[in-house]
Parts: sequence; structure tokens; C-alpha cells
Amino acid sequence: MKRVRDIIINRRLLVTVFLVTLVLAFTSNCSKKESEPSTIKIGVVGPFTGEGATYGESMRRGFELAFQNEPDVKLIYEDSKLSPKDAAAAINKLIAADKVKVVLGAAASGETLAMAPVAESNKVILFSSISTSDDLRTSGEYVFRNVPRNEVQGITGAVFLFKSLGKRNVVILKKNDEYANNLSKSFKHKFEELGGTVLLEEAYQPGTADFRSIVAKIKSLEPQAIYVPGNYQEVALLLRQAYEGGLKATFVGGDGSYSPELINLAGDAAEDTYYTLMAVEHNDYYNEFHEAFLKKYKKEPDVYDAYAYEAASIILKSIRQAGYDATKIKDYLLSRSFDRSLTGPLRFDQDGEVERQYGIVKVTKDKFVDVQL
Repeated sequence: MKRVRDIIINRRLLVTVFLVTLVLAFTSNCSKKESEPSTIKIGVVGPFTGEGATYGESMRRGFELAFQNEPDVKLIYEDSKLSPKDAAAAINKLIAADKVKVVLGAAASGETLAMAPVAESNKVILFSSISTSDDLRTSGEYVFRNVPRNEVQGITGAVFLFKSLGKRNVVILKKNDEYANNLSKSFKHKFEELGGTVLLEEAYQPGTADFRSIVAKIKSLEPQAIYVPGNYQEVALLLRQAYEGGLKATFVGGDGSYSPELINLAGDAAEDTYYTLMAVEHNDYYNEFHEAFLKKYKKEPDVYDAYAYEAASIILKSIRQAGYDATKIKDYLLSRSFDRSLTGPLRFDQDGEVERQYGIVKVTKDKFVDVQL
């Protein structure tokens, strides 16, 4: 009887151990599913229609190339239409309805600045591959970007005009928005510091289509150069009307004008104009990106394609290493050096900023060509 009783006890013990193990395994599996969802949802906010749509398409191409072999990643797109109001509504929808922990975007600095408080209050990562406003530097601890700020861009343009091109006076004609106002500030400060003279600084409203009166005003001042920070659509109209009005001066713009549409819209008036643009080294990382881009899209990438791809690659690596948790992703971004990048080892400072340089491109025979500085 004792042996029978021992066998029964042992069987009950084995059953108990089995059930406990089963419960623990089930609990662990549920916990894993909660912390690491089978589908990782990433929001994308950008201008996919209307003014600025070429920026949005570059973002889309770069992001989708970076995630093309990641079946568990789902990109959820929202059209900001280059509007801060629409951008803010888009990120609110992505957080509330789609429960995303990461948002890529936006393009214009005003859009991203409108989104930043929403990302910060909800502890969601906001990562831009285009926005350059200096004000983003202090917009929140969950806000990151892999592009350098406007202060660096404005200084680059001023030094190029004064030292490389030998221009001593300039007119600033800027779009009245966050991006252009911010960029003009650093350009003007540096140009005057070098000894140059700003003959006139004037702003035009977004959507302006007729620049003829301001072109006549500028022409009377006989400037050596005109600094035109703005988006490609309006800058193209300005260039064309300046060309038609006989205004002869050297035009220098910012990265907001970098688009094939600038050349399409401005035609011959775009020839020999200059633009500051984020730097890219033709290193192994870029060459791998370039090869993959050509294979997927059957055309040459632009700089915004490359920076979008890099941004998405950084986010992907952070999620794979830290998990799909915004705070852990933030901590990972701040604590690592990303050695594979478009310009060598890349680190984010405590403001989510990177130290990078701008280059110069020139429109030559209907193409943007790098200028050796």
C-alpha cells in the first residue's frame, strides 16, 4: 500500500510541475507578445500631396527601402500637406488610434515643431530626416533628427558667398515661415560678421506667385547676390520672373529648394544657381544604399532619399536592440554610436541632435552638381 501511495504522490507531483511549467510558459509568452507585438507599427507624417510632395515621396522611398525586408514592420502614412495644423492632427491620430510608439517625419520645420509637443506629452519618438529649424533642438527629449540644424546651413551659405564667390553685398528674400526665417537669421549674422553688407531683407507670404514688383525693387539696388531660402515651388517662380525681368545676380538658396521640380518649373532661370544641402560621403554605407535604391526604384536617389533611408535604418536597429518601447528606444539612441551612416560614425547628443556639415550644389545643365569647397 505504501508503494502505491508513493506512486500516486509522485504522479500528482509530476502533474503539478507540468501544470506550473505550462502556466509559466503561457505567462511568459503573453508577456513577450505584449512587449514585442507581432506587428511593429511606425507612423509616417509627410507632405504626400500638394506643395512639398516631392519631399514626401523621397521620405516614402527611403523608409520603404529600409524596411523592405522587415515583414513585421507596418508603416502607417498620414498626409500633412506641408501644414503644421494637419501634421499635429496626423500625429494625434497615429498615437490615439494606431497606438504607434515611433513617428517618422515631418518635412517642413513648422510641421515638425507642431508635432513635437504631442510626441513629448505622449512619450512617443519623433524622428525627422528633413526638418532643420534651430528651434527643434529644444523641442523635447523624444525628438530626434539625423540632419544638421539651420544655424550650420546658414553659416555655410554665407561663407560660400563671401569667401568662395567673393560677393560683398546681398539681398535676402525669404519665405515668411519657420524654416526660412530661421535660416536667414544665421546667414545674415555670419555674412555681416565676415564683412558683407545686407542691402535689403524682405519676406513674402507662403503661396506668393507674383514676384515682379519685388524683383524690380531688388534690381534697382544692383546686388551682387540674392539669398532665397524657401521651398522649391516659390523659389522656381522667383527665379523665372527674375530672369524675365533682367535681374542679374548670383542666387543662393537652402535645402528646401532641392528638388527636380525646381529645375522643371524654373527652366533656364535655374542654371548656375547654388543651394546648401546636407552632406553625403560616398562610403561603403552609401554605396550599399545606392545599389539597393537603383535595384528597387530604377533611378538615381536624391539626398532626401538617402537621409530617409538612414533615419529608418537607425530606428530599426534601435527597435531590434531595445524593443518596441519609446523610452528604451530614446535611451538607446542617446547611448550609442551608429558607425554605419552617410558621413561616418554618428552620435546623438542629449538634445537628439547630430553634428554634421552642409555642402553646396549648383544647377548645371539641368542637374544638381556637387561644388567642391
